Amino acid sequence: MVKILPVKMPKISTNDDAGTIIEWLQPTSKEVNKGEILCTVETTKCVVEVESPSGGYFYPLSAVGDAVEVGATIAAVTDIQVTPEEVIRLLEKEAQPQEAAPLIPVTSGSALTLKAQLMAKRLGIDPAELGHNGKKITEEEVMKFAENKNTKLHSDRPQMDLVRDRYPEGNIQRIVIIGGGDGAVQVLDVLAKTPGQQAVAILDDNPDLRGKKLNGVPVTGGIDVDRIVDLYEQGEFDAAVISISTIIKLRAEIFEKLKARGIPFANIIHPSVVKGINVKMGEGNVIMAFTHLGACASLGDNNFISAYCSIEHHNEMGNHCSFGPGVITSSRVIFGDQVRCGTGIFIEPKLKIGARSVISSGCIIGRNVPEDTILKSKSNYVERSRS
Repeated sequence: MVKILPVKMPKISTNDDAGTIIEWLQPTSKEVNKGEILCTVETTKCVVEVESPSGGYFYPLSAVGDAVEVGATIAAVTDIQVTPEEVIRLLEKEAQPQEAAPLIPVTSGSALTLKAQLMAKRLGIDPAELGHNGKKITEEEVMKFAENKNTKLHSDRPQMDLVRDRYPEGNIQRIVIIGGGDGAVQVLDVLAKTPGQQAVAILDDNPDLRGKKLNGVPVTGGIDVDRIVDLYEQGEFDAAVISISTIIKLRAEIFEKLKARGIPFANIIHPSVVKGINVKMGEGNVIMAFTHLGACASLGDNNFISAYCSIEHHNEMGNHCSFGPGVITSSRVIFGDQVRCGTGIFIEPKLKIGARSVISSGCIIGRNVPEDTILKSKSNYVERSRS
């Protein structure tokens, strides 16, 4: 009998509910030793290494770039070599309760998966409504069905707004926020202080958020490109913004897909932000409180800059970058696309930070950083008991 030991996404801090797989360091089915590093994981503030819990054969179960909830299985180690398919089967078998509830049949030859059953119950959908597709109906199909039942953000809104449509001058910009996590709360905080912009809806794939509100703004469905385009063409919103700050790959993917379909993006800028002369900026940027943008600095599209950052004069920033609080740059620093910075980082002048680099909290950068590089700072403190 095969013995299998799951490898879980670790919880690094109380602020993190998920982590992103940055790199797998061992190939599939390779024999590894206990304590050998299997992968690196990025959280909101740092990059950490995940070690093998035992000796055996290694099988990764998540792809590079995947955001995985804390406690979820990202890999497995077995005592004998098996196929990846066998690993998945063994994990599914262990995850099943001793007396698992049977699947609910929809029609002949079709059934809902267990996750789909739970989703349908949560959304109040009769399984019979889903029809017959000749295969098991998945959780994603249930979510898609629920959202297609009502393509309006507000079903009671008339097709024509007798004020907005007749007197468009000076209208408040209606914003759809993509992502309903902590980043959405930050964006809502900025919008609450910004005249001329107002959030009208939030979109998130988390089913637990459906039918709920964040600061009075309803969560109306998942992140579906076709549906977002339909809503824009129906006049339900004026511009979008992405609040997902830590999953860079997803942030970039959503932006590029929506831009290709003609969706405009809004810049969300806290009123306390200080802008120097001749600052240039694309669209879809989120800039939090007490950030400084130096003279002649330029930002591309879809960047997320947290509070208390200083982007000094003549800096050039690409697209889809994300900075934690307290990132301080000197003059004429150039950032490529999809750069991820943690908290409390200092960067010397005239350096180039390569695209897709990840810089952990506490780093002091004194030389150029190549593309696709991970930088980690070493801990300089020791914990000890006061007793």
